Amino acid sequence: MQKSKIRTLAGLPKLSDLNISSKNNAIIFYDQKLLKNLFVKTWLQSFSFKIALNAGESLKTLNSYSAILKKMSALPIQKNTTFVSIGGGSVGDFVGFIASTYKRGQRLIHIPSTWLSAVDSAHGGKTGLNFLDTKNQIGTFYPAEIIILSKKLLFSQPVDRIYDAFGEVFKIGLINQPAILQQPKISADYLWKNLSVAIGGKYKIVDLDPYEKTGLRQVLNLGHTMGHVFEMTHKVSHGQAVLLGLMFSARYSFQLGYLKKAEFIKICQILFSVPLKLKYNKVLKIPDQKIHKLLLQDKKKSAQNQVNFIFIHKIGNVFIQPVLISDLMSEVQRQRRQL
Repeated sequence: MQKSKIRTLAGLPKLSDLNISSKNNAIIFYDQKLLKNLFVKTWLQSFSFKIALNAGESLKTLNSYSAILKKMSALPIQKNTTFVSIGGGSVGDFVGFIASTYKRGQRLIHIPSTWLSAVDSAHGGKTGLNFLDTKNQIGTFYPAEIIILSKKLLFSQPVDRIYDAFGEVFKIGLINQPAILQQPKISADYLWKNLSVAIGGKYKIVDLDPYEKTGLRQVLNLGHTMGHVFEMTHKVSHGQAVLLGLMFSARYSFQLGYLKKAEFIKICQILFSVPLKLKYNKVLKIPDQKIHKLLLQDKKKSAQNQVNFIFIHKIGNVFIQPVLISDLMSEVQRQRRQL
């Protein structure tokens, strides 16, 4: 897999930063909410071809894909056109999928506008569309040639976007970067300072299994098995859903004796340091039938009735183990009674 070049800039990139020869050689796909930022609106004027997107999981559909292709058909797009996404994870996933499929592949650049996408989704080459109420059922592996991390753009994000990023930051800390969990501070300064460490931790895993052939990359789904259930049923942000999923994983790991009490308490203190819109004692109040249906659609399903669940042994050490969906449902019910 091609390795993305990561560039850190104080502001937004010039054409030369993107290796684009003229404003006619790129098409910019942007989250239309970014027009509220005057510096983004001004920057967009540097390009001839632009398409606004309504960011969010509702963007990642076959209907949206078809609609955007129709808009693109009205533009004089050439084979060597560079596709640039500027937005959060849903925009990056969607534009990445378009770039990978349009005329069998176009040059791709990501400019993540949210802390969550800067930490996680912009990296690793995954693209995705949702299908039948299930996340990322259609997709490709198509890494961006360049990923631009703009300090000005990221620091312009509202405080909720800071909170969202910590699900993935804490996840990678639990997997292989324990140092970033020593004294975490819920702030933009902390995220910027630790951005390269968190990204590096992800690439350590991606490089071992870039196309998800060996299963090693599945450890990056720590907190995501139940996190996706929470995201789809409670309509919370991906970052907050992952935090809730990490809480479930920690409790499950402790219940089975994989995680010692002292480590469990420490992990809980770290996870609960982030303000959540949905409290954990409310999150499991989902009908069992709905949870079971979503678990059956999990991408990590290794057999008809089991999924590869990621457990925590200690901070910096996790492992994959097949779990029967019936056992997972029993744990959901146990935690529900306990809370």
